[in-house]
Amino acid sequence: MPETDILNPTTTWQSDIEDSMTPDYGFTRKRATTQLRKKAVGGTPWTRETQNTGHTFLFSWLQRSWLCVQRLKQYYEQYEDGFFTIIDQDGGGRHYVGRFSSEVVPTETGNGRWDVQNVTFEEIPRVAMVEYPSDWDHDSIFFGVNNDFGDQKLATSGAWSEASYAAAQITLGGILRTNLPGVIMTNPGTNAGDWAQFEYRGYGFQLYLVNGPAMGKADVYLDDVLLTTVDCYAASPGIDAGVQIAVSQPNVSLDIHRVKVVVDATKNASSTGAAISWYGLQVMR
Repeated sequence: MPETDILNPTTTWQSDIEDSMTPDYGFTRKRATTQLRKKAVGGTPWTRETQNTGHTFLFSWLQRSWLCVQRLKQYYEQYEDGFFTIIDQDGGGRHYVGRFSSEVVPTETGNGRWDVQNVTFEEIPRVAMVEYPSDWDHDSIFFGVNNDFGDQKLATSGAWSEASYAAAQITLGGILRTNLPGVIMTNPGTNAGDWAQFEYRGYGFQLYLVNGPAMGKADVYLDDVLLTTVDCYAASPGIDAGVQIAVSQPNVSLDIHRVKVVVDATKNASSTGAAISWYGLQVMR
């Protein structure tokens, strides 16, 4: 049996030799609760990420050969202490890295045909992936400076202040939006070491900062590791001014991560200032 056929979707089983052990796809993507939720009397609710639990799926294989069942058992036992990759071919080709966390129990349903039902596949955080999630239009969420109740969710240290901002042009959720109102956190850029950070649970991220003629430079860290130094200067008017993706980091394993922007207090020679403004963080889930 070719290894490329393992868990590879086909519409029907073929012969006992070529049977691909295909589950019935169309499963619903599920994710265990990862947040601590609280609501004070008379106050607004708040949440805090407490786990980095991945997605789980229930698989069923219907009317399969005994050869297929034996191979499924091998997958369960071989990867009890490891992991493998499944691809949701019906759901855009997204990869999930994990293992079967429940035992393969076959039931004979006919002459030489077996059902294996409700086997749990559990995604494992922090492991390297063959291909990281990249469908920003459908699998990502956007975190602004504040939540919908006006509570500040961005942690800051130093001379940061809140300001209203209308993004002239920005793409969110696959939609090009103009004059999108919002709130940004601004820093004059005069004190090196001032920082703003956001903690999230997920995979990769896209960091949105404001570019303009009076903007400066900042260091961007992921989990306390320096990724890059960004220059937020842009001549105005121009297509590079306004809210822009300052850093796009797609190849990040599932975990609880921290994105941190540290003011450099330096600027491009053409800039009239060294300010830094945080607009939001788009996170792959």
